[in-house]
Amino acid sequence: MPGKPALEGFVEEARQFAIGPYASALLKGNKLQGEERARIRAQLARFTGLSEQYLENADLRVSPGRFYKELLRERGLTVGRLDARYTGKDYDNAGEEPDNDPSFYGIDAGYTAAVNSYVRDELKFSPERQYVTIGGVRDWDWKLENAGRDQEVYMNVTPYLARAMRENSGLRTFVAQGYYDFATPFFAAEYSLSRTGVPADRVHFEYYGSGHMMYVRDADLNKLSNDVRAFIQSR
Repeated sequence: MPGKPALEGFVEEARQFAIGPYASALLKGNKLQGEERARIRAQLARFTGLSEQYLENADLRVSPGRFYKELLRERGLTVGRLDARYTGKDYDNAGEEPDNDPSFYGIDAGYTAAVNSYVRDELKFSPERQYVTIGGVRDWDWKLENAGRDQEVYMNVTPYLARAMRENSGLRTFVAQGYYDFATPFFAAEYSLSRTGVPADRVHFEYYGSGHMMYVRDADLNKLSNDVRAFIQSR
């Protein structure tokens, strides 16, 4: 695509494939056959990096865990969930999903050390507790109040945000998205925030060449800081 960096151009192609030919193909189910199926399979292989044979074995539907394990299997590596730029080594190379997320253990120790140093050395606060970098929440109530028949489905708070934005004309939403984030994929946010009832003119997207925590990359840390300042000052 003229005028666009290679990554952004590729991402735009992937968007159009996902929302168009691929979505249509999945809706056809077992009726997707012959040349049309072969064409979709070849395109999906191009966008995912997975082999056509693997995609065919998975019926053109690849779960996230399988992707992390399969993409670099021939090199004996897995890719990260929070940040696909990180790679890791599993116990063996035959499994269906990774043993762990390399973008967890690749960076978590640094954050744990930093917060413990700050709390204990600078704030002089030394509780007899273990600092948990991620997770550790138990018995979380995932049900939404007044959700009615939607109590037992995947949680989606977009309708609540949309209603808040409709009822508060001064409310705007800033969405920071890393291209390599599988935990909160950028296209999922684009899709959710383009639904009926969301004031599109008050939703602002920014994109980063990193994953879930874009601030681990210096260039994106600076960009995020500048983007947030510009968003606030543009009121």
